[in-house]
Amino acid sequence: MASLTTTPVDNATGGEDDTFANAHGTVMILAWMVFASTTVLFARYGRTLRFGSNDELLGEKIWFQVHRLIACLTTVLTLLGFFFILVFATGGWIESDEQPEFTHSVLGGIIICCALLQAWMALFRCHPDGSFRFIFNWLHRLTGLLAFFLSVPTIFLIISEPGDNRAGMIVILSLWSVWVVLIVIILEIIRFCIQRSLSEEVDRKVSTELYDINGPPMMNSDIKDINNASVWNKCILALFLLHFIVSIALAIPLISLVWQ
Repeated sequence: MASLTTTPVDNATGGEDDTFANAHGTVMILAWMVFASTTVLFARYGRTLRFGSNDELLGEKIWFQVHRLIACLTTVLTLLGFFFILVFATGGWIESDEQPEFTHSVLGGIIICCALLQAWMALFRCHPDGSFRFIFNWLHRLTGLLAFFLSVPTIFLIISEPGDNRAGMIVILSLWSVWVVLIVIILEIIRFCIQRSLSEEVDRKVSTELYDINGPPMMNSDIKDINNASVWNKCILALFLLHFIVSIALAIPLISLVWQ
């Protein structure tokens, strides 16, 4: 996303060679439309996910393993995209009077700094029970959200330039933006329903225990709790899968337009 200059590298025949610029756009689209959006959603809505009866994978919570893997992919692709644009620009920086490319480059630079900061904080984060853990949690959350929110106008800035494929690119990115807002609303509603269900269940169990403290275990109620949790779990998993499919389905035509 960091466009450094509009002066391209010339190929052997003296024409413009946009290969590295197109490669930059490709990996950045994958990094921020597909992987970054997924890792942000997993961090907020995937913490209760289970696969069958397991909520751990290789000794860690499933949501954390998925979040860490996709976040690493996002960082690697972001740095790779930065490398591509550096090669394309031969190390130069775009002039400030060249808009909107200059704004795109500034926002892209901020995003790259956020990605590096995220990686650094993750490597040196304190123990989950540490007294300063809340500082890492908030910095990690705010840095990630800042980078993700900046990625949308950063992409819009570069695809809004005049060109044959401009209209198609804007439509695709607009559809993706609407989809992200929509799935966040749906997941927030599900999250609210889960919290309300848990709260009502706790109140009901407390009332039952107060009524008959020596009564038999509520076996039917426990089965119902398990079934409800399973239903919500399947809904969230289905939405995550749907989000990944939609993101890929929109990213592929956008990438094809970049290379045209």
